[in-house]
Amino acid sequence: MPSQAHTTQDRNDSGKSSRTLGTYLPTLDGWRTVAIALVLFSHASDSIQNAIQTALFAHTDGMKKLGLLGVQLFFGLSGFLITSKLIDEENRHGRISLPSFYTRRAFRILPASLMFLGVAGVLALFGVIDVSLGRWLSTVLFAANYTQAESSWYLGHFWSLAVEEHFYFLWPAAFLLLGVSQKRIRLGLVLALLIALWRAIDFRFQVTGSTPAVFWGRTDIQADGILWGVLIALLYAEPVWRQRLQRLLSWPLTWPLLLCLLFGLEFIPKPDWKLDFMLMTVRAIVIPLLLLGTVIHNQAPVGRLLETSVFRWLGRLSYSLYLWQQLFLVWNDKRVPGLSFLQIFPYNLLAVLCCATLSMLLIENPLIAIGHRIAGRIQRPSKVSA
Repeated sequence: MPSQAHTTQDRNDSGKSSRTLGTYLPTLDGWRTVAIALVLFSHASDSIQNAIQTALFAHTDGMKKLGLLGVQLFFGLSGFLITSKLIDEENRHGRISLPSFYTRRAFRILPASLMFLGVAGVLALFGVIDVSLGRWLSTVLFAANYTQAESSWYLGHFWSLAVEEHFYFLWPAAFLLLGVSQKRIRLGLVLALLIALWRAIDFRFQVTGSTPAVFWGRTDIQADGILWGVLIALLYAEPVWRQRLQRLLSWPLTWPLLLCLLFGLEFIPKPDWKLDFMLMTVRAIVIPLLLLGTVIHNQAPVGRLLETSVFRWLGRLSYSLYLWQQLFLVWNDKRVPGLSFLQIFPYNLLAVLCCATLSMLLIENPLIAIGHRIAGRIQRPSKVSA
């Protein structure tokens, strides 16, 4: 999640408005709202169906796919935004400061997640929810997507956070070590393609022998969803590719076609697993292109909608919403007596909103500010000229 800063603008060669990608982009907050809404709707589907007694919202494979699509949007956002920020820092200071970056990330991510894990641990200790010690410890240690510990719905969402945390840990160091833009682009492309190939090989031949639950959450299976966002940000920083991407995304039908493709890929029949795996890669490429298109053309109707105050506020709240929704938005077979009232629609949504808002106001915002102050002190002595 980005820190708040003033948006800056420049002009591209065609005269259309183009933002500096390393700055705060309210459009991306809007996309976070779209992503978290898909997750919330998916996880709340059973409770909504119970309340209004219609099969329209019953928990189905389609509802699961909507939630997973929301997670994929978060992956694309992370790769695109973090890389844009690294490029911007390098352009401004001549290099990036890894200690400063890791400090900002730690103060952004850890306080809210540790608070949630603390609450979940206490609830598990008193028998309210079912969470094994092994599952809890592996989650605290950023291994939620590799552990063989007994699974638990209430910590199940940490698989995706683990994927992002692994990316935050590895990519900035690789970005710094490679130094040259073309090397970064080549590495990102090769890794994205290798992960897609490895996913197919491991699925077909069961090389690692992972259970489906572990297989689909592993970083080495899912990280290409982040890497395509990385690649689009790297390419957009290159003048030649920037002009090409601007021309592509300026065609009036490009954005609607990409959007239809994104949602269509989730629901079109897939006769065999090979086509399904190929379309996963297509989806991972489409997502950052959609993001970039709305950032470039933020004055178009969709861009304006994404930048409305409601979308921006919910987008800033999305990390806390993602953390806390897992306690209250549950499918019928995961409900527990100790939280029964708070797992009934619409009280579950109110509980999520209250917990997330308190987390943002009392934990996230103050700790983010402290992290940025510490990171600023770390970074100042290391500034060098380009």
